[in-house]
Amino acid sequence: MGRRWLLLVLLFTLPVNVHASQADLKQVWNDIAANVLEFGKQEQFDRSKMMLDEFSTVFPGEQSSELSNTELRVILNTHDRALKAVTSMDKANDQRIQALTEFRLAVDALVTEEQPIWHQTNDQILPLIHEMATAIEHGDGDVYKASKDRFLGSYSTIRPAMAIDLPPETQQRLDSHIAFIENYASVRNTELSGQLETMYDDFKNAYDPSYSEESSLMWLIVSIGGIIIFTLVYVIYRKYKGEKETLKETDGLNLKIL
Repeated sequence: MGRRWLLLVLLFTLPVNVHASQADLKQVWNDIAANVLEFGKQEQFDRSKMMLDEFSTVFPGEQSSELSNTELRVILNTHDRALKAVTSMDKANDQRIQALTEFRLAVDALVTEEQPIWHQTNDQILPLIHEMATAIEHGDGDVYKASKDRFLGSYSTIRPAMAIDLPPETQQRLDSHIAFIENYASVRNTELSGQLETMYDDFKNAYDPSYSEESSLMWLIVSIGGIIIFTLVYVIYRKYKGEKETLKETDGLNLKIL
């Protein structure tokens, strides 16, 4: 009897302990990544390297089977770039910080289920797209180039985190915009304004999926409203035309009587 009770206790408690262990390990990853960036901001890059080395010993750990190929690839690549940045003697501090930030955001995206840090960059990314569009309207090539360079730099920092969080088709759509901006776009390109408008909507949707749903709902409302207005106008026109024909027939009949 005692063995049965012991077995039942183990069966019910083991999944809870495993879950707790998984959560603890993910928190360790996140804490290390946060320290990597914090030490980098303080220009203590030797301590950042120590934290990166520590990360290598705990990632992926027992979680390897739980991670997708994309998640593993993104984290390992950002870790490698961060390690190269802190050990390279010819990199400027801002380049080092960018690599450490990229790693920090990617790990946070992997660990955080709701509202990862990269979501907070919408007030940087979206205004830059708007700045580019405004520069195009005014034909200001210098402003457009400066805004584009800042935008591409910011995007390269958050892209790994986005690749972890976003559906592949959404990420591919964003990347296609970036490829156009990098390779084909110039202030004289007639397709650029439309491309930027679409890009803004796609990035807005990436930050807030409900934005796409609201846009679709608004389009549906406008479409239905347009159909209703067209129908009312058509009915009124047919009624007016019918009354006019009836009046003509009545006038013709009166003339015959006279």
